[in-house]
Amino acid sequence: MPETRCAAVVLAAGASTRLGKTKQLIRVGGETLLRRTARLALKAGCAPVTAVLGYEAERLRPEVEALGAAVAVNPQWREGMGASLRCGMEALCAREPRPDRVLLLVCDQPRLTVEHVRALLERHAGGGAAITASLYGGRPGVPAVFAEEVFPELLTSAGDRGAREVIRKDARRVQAVAWPDGEVDLDRPEDLGRLAQE
Repeated sequence: MPETRCAAVVLAAGASTRLGKTKQLIRVGGETLLRRTARLALKAGCAPVTAVLGYEAERLRPEVEALGAAVAVNPQWREGMGASLRCGMEALCAREPRPDRVLLLVCDQPRLTVEHVRALLERHAGGGAAITASLYGGRPGVPAVFAEEVFPELLTSAGDRGAREVIRKDARRVQAVAWPDGEVDLDRPEDLGRLAQE
């Protein structure tokens, strides 16, 4: 089996304005989405795992620090996902030794499993592409693994230009792992209602 160890960054800095409540603290299976996402990355073998926080950062910090994961606070979180991605990558690249791969995750995908994370890591470790993305809704997206050669693009993200734009920039460097459950996310109150019915 190929070596699958890589770093992970969980993007969790937003204010969840469309949802109307702090999505990072929504509980699924007895734990918050933020803690669950960080835990799955750790369980899959990622190290280090860094959560990027912004809105209510101090309230959220214990959710990931209790797992032994790191926290990077993005003071520009209001600028959008791109600013948080840049913050997470800067924190990661400042570490020694610098990782040569990173798994990017968001915390509003309640059906994420450790099996899917491992499938991404193993596919990426097998080679063949600079980016290994999850495929859902007919398009590649996060969670996704990025090789070091893509780091400069991630480090220059800004505003709402996040990982998805980097993934879709050049299809030739992307391989995908099918994940139909990726279509389920939590952005609006009705999404919460559907989750509660499951």
